Amino acid sequence: MSADAAASFEAKWALAHPELPLALRFAAAPMRPVVSAFACLAHEISHAAWHIVEPEVARSKLQWWAEELSAFAAGKPRHPLTMTLSTWPSMAGVTADAWSAVIAGALAQREMLPAASLDALLGGYRRVHGPLAVIEAMLHPKLDVEASTQAANLMRALHEATWMSEALARDRLPLPLDLLARHQLSRADLGQPGARRDAALREHFAQLASHMRALDRRGLAALTAAALQAACRRSQRAARAADPLVEAASKLDRLPLSSVWAGWRSARRMQASP
Repeated sequence: MSADAAASFEAKWALAHPELPLALRFAAAPMRPVVSAFACLAHEISHAAWHIVEPEVARSKLQWWAEELSAFAAGKPRHPLTMTLSTWPSMAGVTADAWSAVIAGALAQREMLPAASLDALLGGYRRVHGPLAVIEAMLHPKLDVEASTQAANLMRALHEATWMSEALARDRLPLPLDLLARHQLSRADLGQPGARRDAALREHFAQLASHMRALDRRGLAALTAAALQAACRRSQRAARAADPLVEAASKLDRLPLSSVWAGWRSARRMQASP
C-alpha cells in the first residue's frame, strides 16, 4: 500500500513538474522510488510554504510535517513518502534537527519581509532550499550543496515573478525593492499592466537568466539540472518578450531538448565511480 500511495504523490507532482518523470528515467533503478519520494516531499513542503492561501492551514500542514519528519528521524515513519525514504540506508543519518531546519525555513516564508535586493530575495528562499540540499546530499554524495541551493533559489524567484499576482495576493513581494526603485514602481503598480512594470520584469528575468547561466552545474542532481535548464530558457525568453509575464508562463508543460541532455549528463556524473 505504501508503494501505491507514494506513486500517487509522484503522479500528482509530475503534472506540475515535467522534469520529475524525466529525471526518474535517468536514475538507477534501485534509487527511483527514493528520488521520487524526496522530490515529492520537497514539493509538499514548498506548497505549504508558498501556495496555500490560508495561513493557519499552511502552518498546520507544516507542523504536521514537522511531527512526521521527527518520527521519521526516530525510525518511525508513517507517511508513504517517509516510509519510502526509510528504505534507503543513508537517509537514516538525517537528524531531526536537519528536518527541523527545513520546516523552520518553510514557516519563515509565510512572514518574509520585502527584499532590498536580488541577493536578499534569494537569501530568503535559501532558508528552505539550503537545508533541503543538505539532506539531498545524503542521497547523492557527489551533490554540490551550494550550487543545488542556489539553483533552487533562482527557480523559486522565477516562479514567484511569473505568478506575481498570486504572490501579491499572499502579501509577498516577488521583486526586490531596488528594482522597483530603478523603475519608479510602487507595490500597487505591480498589480497593473504597464510599460514600467514590463521593463522591470524584463530586467529581473534577465538577471535570473544570467545567474542561472553562470551557475556551476557539474554537481547538480539530474532533477535540478533538467529543471534549471528549462528555467533558464524561460527566463531568457521572458527577458526579451513584449509581454514578459505571458512568456514566462508559457509552455510550462514542455521541457526543451536541452533539459533532457542536462538531466542525462548530471545523472551520469552522479552515478560515476569516484
